[in-house]
Amino acid sequence: MNRRLLTCLFLLMFAPGLRAQVQFTTESPRVDDVNDDDVAIQRVELTDQYTIIYMKFQARKQGYQGRSFPFPMPNGGLGGQLESTSNIGFQPTSRLYVNEGEKSYKFIRAENIPLEVRRKVQPGERVDFVAYFERIDPGYTTFDLFECKDGKGFVCFNFWGVHIINPVRRESYSQRTPKTRTQPPAQTKPQQPRYTPRNKPGIGESGTPGESTTPAEPATPVPVQPKIAPAPATVAINGVTHDAKTKQPIVATLTYRLLSGAETSGTDPADSVQSVNPAGKYKISIDRRGVYAITATAKGYFSQSDTLATNRVDVVRDFDLVPIEAGAKITLKNIYFSMSKYDLKAESFPELDRLVTVMQSNPTMQIRLEGHTDTIGEFDANVELSRNRVNEVKRYLVQKGVSASRIETVGYGPSRPINTNKSLKERPENRRVEMLIVKA
Repeated sequence: MNRRLLTCLFLLMFAPGLRAQVQFTTESPRVDDVNDDDVAIQRVELTDQYTIIYMKFQARKQGYQGRSFPFPMPNGGLGGQLESTSNIGFQPTSRLYVNEGEKSYKFIRAENIPLEVRRKVQPGERVDFVAYFERIDPGYTTFDLFECKDGKGFVCFNFWGVHIINPVRRESYSQRTPKTRTQPPAQTKPQQPRYTPRNKPGIGESGTPGESTTPAEPATPVPVQPKIAPAPATVAINGVTHDAKTKQPIVATLTYRLLSGAETSGTDPADSVQSVNPAGKYKISIDRRGVYAITATAKGYFSQSDTLATNRVDVVRDFDLVPIEAGAKITLKNIYFSMSKYDLKAESFPELDRLVTVMQSNPTMQIRLEGHTDTIGEFDANVELSRNRVNEVKRYLVQKGVSASRIETVGYGPSRPINTNKSLKERPENRRVEMLIVKA
């Protein structure tokens, strides 16, 4: 056998040990939002050391506007821009974030893509590359990939809400060494004579007619009653419904539906309870645990919705309902757009349909939709984006039958943040659509 064949056999036998074993793989993970439509995540692998992200960049055949980065200058600054039609790269300062910035994981290395701007891409060309990060802690099943901040002439490879398989790691149990116990000597029982069936009637008592000369028949075994497992303890969702302005309790209807869980397919019908008067308290008894969608409604108030997960303990959720009156303002929390775009996502329709119902129930009500963004990007571009988004919301309401004359729109862009806008957790709070009642 020649030396080359021996080498191949050695590699085949020991190659699995030369690389880290993959613990979990997520093919084509679901991504909530992406900054650059030309790049996609094909697969995410988790090993004991790394989070490995396999990505694909597909250059457009026509009208391609790619990305580039500034030239690093000798003095440490940034010089001229490369053309955005022929270069891609990956920033070594990129990070993975979980739980809205609670933890971050550093970039380790990349394959098939440079960490400097020197990879030319032709129109229509596909580039497959891999990025290695620190291992995401077990239990985190969603992460954000933040590569860099967009600038003039380049777009960053940023992803939000990448869903992966990453269960909580179970504790390993140490093997117990069985203890050697001294067994007492086995006691031999006297051998009983074999049983001979009776051939005469009788009760088998001593000295009575019909007594058998053989040992009495063994007593009929009493059937063992099966143990009845205790019914699982029920949990509840409870709380109080308030007037958001006066903080006084009000009577409201709580509509709830099981969205997901081990005992549902997500198509269960909705049910409802009513908070009691005058305390405003409500209680929803839960016999099937899972994720529930709950909506609180009351006449003269805007409805409020939430999604709650039930497990082994009661869940407390209070609802503060905003009265429908001039000057009242609410944030439409369940309105979603694509990143840096103004097209409405389908997840926004239920919230907007509820607003349509309110507008139809209050035919004299007039509103103003106010759009806001975070501070990332150019100021003027963000103002235009916020204006386009609220106009898109207005267009949806008009299509559902609400008169356009009842809806004003204004885009404030990043000029009215509600927090410092510095962390990944705060920025989504500033990207919002608010509604002000101009006339009730």
